[in-house]
Amino acid sequence: MSSYGSLACIKPMGQRVLRFGIHDGAGRRAATWKLWTETSAGRSEVYLTCRSLGGTLKTSLHESGKWHIAYSQRAFEERVKGPIPKFEDRYIEKWPRPSDITSGITLAFRIVTPWSAVTTPVKEGRFKGVTWLPKAPEPKATEIDVLITKPKTQVTGWPGRRSMGTSLIGSFPLENGETVWSVYWVVDMPDFSSLGKGTGRFFKGRNEKDLKGEGLRLLLFGTQPDCSRVMYDCAAQV
Repeated sequence: MSSYGSLACIKPMGQRVLRFGIHDGAGRRAATWKLWTETSAGRSEVYLTCRSLGGTLKTSLHESGKWHIAYSQRAFEERVKGPIPKFEDRYIEKWPRPSDITSGITLAFRIVTPWSAVTTPVKEGRFKGVTWLPKAPEPKATEIDVLITKPKTQVTGWPGRRSMGTSLIGSFPLENGETVWSVYWVVDMPDFSSLGKGTGRFFKGRNEKDLKGEGLRLLLFGTQPDCSRVMYDCAAQV
């Protein structure tokens, strides 16, 4: 495992990549994430995925400003279509690129992980190249922000370093001259008390027996007042 701290962009063939997750320093972690852009096509698209989902769910931040979260077509056909009537196609949500939070800086996406969600045992050898972030102290949460700066935007160190007290995970340039940054900081625990009761449905081939395993995790999706989207990475309690 890599130690705590920021990591320069990894460059596999045709990609610029950041991989990161939260670790408690005692063998337990939260979800791990991959943030990347493809360089071979000459476009400036940004993608984010939870690595344990194996590509079945991906956030796409397109250069056109048309952004979305969607299942892969295969996952939608094999697991979602039919059993979950709410989804007529593979898209969970679509939205336009939000306005800048300050001149030249777009807060594109947030991942919030409560201190209590760092529960999954780490299996050695499966996390090459992952930058591990420290677990937030009780009763706080860690917020990971994905930001995009325009080509001529002046940044001191990294976005939010002085104004918000963020720490840098890493960054990479896009083909259009913009830069993608990933930073993190400790925030108050999210308040889910106002959430109403919903109707749970199972993916195709799944049932209540699948809820009895240990180490279950869940992702909650939300929208912030500044129009950025957020995913909450939580440990499930059944």
